Amino acid sequence: AEFCYDGPPEIRYATFKAHTYKNGTILNCECKKGFRRIRNGSPYILCTGNSSHVSWENKCQCMSNSPWYTEKQVTSKPEQEEERKSSEMQSQMQLLDQVKLLGHCREPPPWEHEAMERKYHFVVGQTVQYQCIKGYRAQRRGRAESTCRVICGETRWTQPRLTCTNEVIPGSYFHKHGLLSSPGKEEAESSTDTLPESEASCPSITTVSQKYTEAVTTTETFIFTTEYQIAVASCVFLLISILLLSVFTWQRKCLAQPQRKERKNL
Repeated sequence: AEFCYDGPPEIRYATFKAHTYKNGTILNCECKKGFRRIRNGSPYILCTGNSSHVSWENKCQCMSNSPWYTEKQVTSKPEQEEERKSSEMQSQMQLLDQVKLLGHCREPPPWEHEAMERKYHFVVGQTVQYQCIKGYRAQRRGRAESTCRVICGETRWTQPRLTCTNEVIPGSYFHKHGLLSSPGKEEAESSTDTLPESEASCPSITTVSQKYTEAVTTTETFIFTTEYQIAVASCVFLLISILLLSVFTWQRKCLAQPQRKERKNL
């Protein structure tokens, strides 16, 4: 599977989440502050399998940074038995759901002392959905989702058509009082007026050919103009030379006539 190098686009006052994960997705095993992965523990879990059955491979486990906390305590605490049973039941339900997802994984179950934010490494074809945070209302002109695709040979996320505006202050208030901007205006410009990346087409051969022809024509015009200027300058120089030569010849004739008269008189 080909990974998406960049993360999904950010929309102000909105969060994104994937309902399902494509085969090949990786989730980092990260622990909250004061905890770390157990020794020889897996650094990530992987959504893997075939088109009919997929599951999350490996397991994330965290332990305290305290020197009095041993790795045995990660799996030997009696009070954690109920939590483990619950996780096992959740995993079994997840396996049943994954059979119906045809090559997709559900959200992986949480692990103890997990970090607040999860960091996924998505693959091409992954789709995430957006929703506005509490206190903001969604205004959309299309799907509030983004998909990682290969466009012009590069992995890109399509632009979600979503704008989140403040529910407390209506947009009409800003227009009424002549304010230049309102919450969500910047998003409207970037997320609703901008076409999705999927609609952007790669430069065609015709376009490239036209640009090349225009460049060649411009170059030829410049060369022609330069040659014309040189020719005009040469003609002017030649004309001036002829005029100077004529003046010089005339002066010599004028000077030669008195000398001839003096010789005749002698």
